[in-house]
Amino acid sequence: MNQELQHQWLCPLCQLPLHLNDKIWQCENQHMYDRAKEGYVNLLLAQHRKSKNPGDSKAMVNARRLFLDSGAYAPLAAKLAETLLNQSQYLNANENFKLFDAGCGEGYYLRTIAQHFLSQKRPLIASGIDIAKPAIQKAAKRSSEHHFAVGSSFALPLNDNQQDAVLQVFAPSSASEIRRILKPSGLWIIVDPAAEHLAEIKAMIYDEVVEHQANTYDTTGFEYLGEHQVTFGITMDNAEIRESLLMMTPYYWHVSEDKKANILAKLDHATADFKIQVWQKG
Repeated sequence: MNQELQHQWLCPLCQLPLHLNDKIWQCENQHMYDRAKEGYVNLLLAQHRKSKNPGDSKAMVNARRLFLDSGAYAPLAAKLAETLLNQSQYLNANENFKLFDAGCGEGYYLRTIAQHFLSQKRPLIASGIDIAKPAIQKAAKRSSEHHFAVGSSFALPLNDNQQDAVLQVFAPSSASEIRRILKPSGLWIIVDPAAEHLAEIKAMIYDEVVEHQANTYDTTGFEYLGEHQVTFGITMDNAEIRESLLMMTPYYWHVSEDKKANILAKLDHATADFKIQVWQKG
């Protein structure tokens, strides 16, 4: 375990640093959290759960993993890596760039960004949390060199002013918590669906298609640096990929069985349309 990461996590009960001793994370107040066999730690307190098993189900996590492993969203991941690499050049060449993913899912974007950093010989410390235990289990198992915890994005178990960048991809968050953990001049990178995202699926469900409306965020204490739009086509040549994509959306759980069957049988391409906002802590 990298010594710098010994103080990566904070105790969710008392906010003191956690230290790893064998397979137990423990703070000075003797609060203890087991290190799972996959390498992650569960720091989600009962009061932060809205259900017994919050977040995405195993089925949803498996579907997202299958779809993302196909490379369908690789252009988005590459643009995120490019944006972060451009920021990392302002650090000393030997200084670790600390990247935190708030709502990391099964870790696809962290893994891909880390590969880009490695190819450019830029040192990176990557960590992430998600409220869904099945997602974190997969993230930790596939990326043992990174650091993962089950936790809430509204009560981040991290020290103040430590992260160079926070990534938020289609995930809820607390702007004040992100501001707290970022270093001065650190980046907050937000990814949301843009207007034409998955328009083909919408057209197969609704008589009148309504464009996706942009989310709004509390950006107090941040400076707007700009945004990127990433748009590309997705080809789906088998039913498994079609179903995996559909299961990543709310439509799968709410449309009629007839419409679902029609999409799974006939959808052969879709538009991926994303907006990447870049904000800098003041």
